Amino acid sequence: MPNVRLCFFVFFAVFLLSESAWAKRFAFERIEMGVLIRIIVHAEDAATVEKAANAAFDRIRDLNATMSDFDDDSELMQLCRRSSEEFEKTGTGPWMRVSDDLFSVLESSKRFAELSDGAFDITVGPVVRLWRRARRMGEPPKPERLAQARELVGNDLWELDKKTQSVRLKKKGVQFDLGAIAKGYAVDQAFEVLLVAGLEIVLVDAGGDLRVGAAPPGGWKIAVPESQDEMISLENRASATSGALFRFVEFDGVRYSHIIDPKTGYGLTTPFIVRVSAPTAFEADALASACSVLGPEASRKLLKAFPNAEVRFVDP
Repeated sequence: MPNVRLCFFVFFAVFLLSESAWAKRFAFERIEMGVLIRIIVHAEDAATVEKAANAAFDRIRDLNATMSDFDDDSELMQLCRRSSEEFEKTGTGPWMRVSDDLFSVLESSKRFAELSDGAFDITVGPVVRLWRRARRMGEPPKPERLAQARELVGNDLWELDKKTQSVRLKKKGVQFDLGAIAKGYAVDQAFEVLLVAGLEIVLVDAGGDLRVGAAPPGGWKIAVPESQDEMISLENRASATSGALFRFVEFDGVRYSHIIDPKTGYGLTTPFIVRVSAPTAFEADALASACSVLGPEASRKLLKAFPNAEVRFVDP
C-alpha cells in the first residue's frame, strides 16, 4: 500500500557501548505495502530474532492484503465493490461483516474524522484516484469530475455496527482510502509480534512511520528528512512525518501536494512539514495527516483529545 503522505528512508545511528557488553544488533529489510520496511532488533539469540522478524513481515503482508486500495482483491476493495453492486441491484448498501483488523482501523478512522472535523476522512478515495490520474496524465482533474468525486466524500456516508462488526456504505460509489492510517497500524502490529516473541529492544519503520521499544546503549537516533544534522531521540514511542514539501504535482505554477484536503478536494499547497510523536504508530500516522490539513492553529483543538501526542510544524 504506497504511502499517500511523505515517504522517505529513515537512517538510524545506534551507538553501542561494545558488542561484547550488550546484545547483538540484527537488521532486516523488505519491500511491503509499497515502501521499504526496516526491522532492527538487539538481542542474543539469532534464531529467535529471525523467526520473529519473519513473522512480523508476514503480519504486515497480511494487513496489506486486507487494507490495500491498489489491490482489487483486498478485503477493503471487495467491500467497496460489493456495496456498489448491491446499490445497482437494490438501491441500498448492505451491512457487511469485516475482519477484526479492518473493523479496528475503520472504527479508529471514524473517530479521527469526528475529532478532526473531517480533516481526516477515509472516504477521500474517489478524489485521491483523480489526483493519481492527474499525476500520470500530466493534467489537473477536470472541475466537474472533481465536484462529482467530492459528492462521495464524507464521514456521514458510512456507518459501523460494533455488535455485528459490520460496516455499511450509504451511497453508491463511496471508496475508502486507508493510506493515512493503515501503515501506522501495520507498524504497531509488527511491533507487537516482536514483543510477544520476547524482544524488547526493537524498531519497526515503514517508510517513515516508525515505532521503537526500549533503547539500546546510546538510544535510538532518528534522522529527520529535512535536516542534514538534526536527530530525534525516541524510546517506547512512535513517530510519523507528513508534509506538502516533497511529493507534489505542479500545474500552472501551483504545487499540489499528495495530501488531499477532504473538504476542498485539492492537494495542499503550503510547503511545510509536520512531525508527530505519539504512543502508537497508528495515532502518529493519522495525526500527521489530519494536522497537515488543519494547520497549526486548528490542530490545537484536535490535540486536546490526544494529550500524550506531540506535534511540531516545521517551515522548510
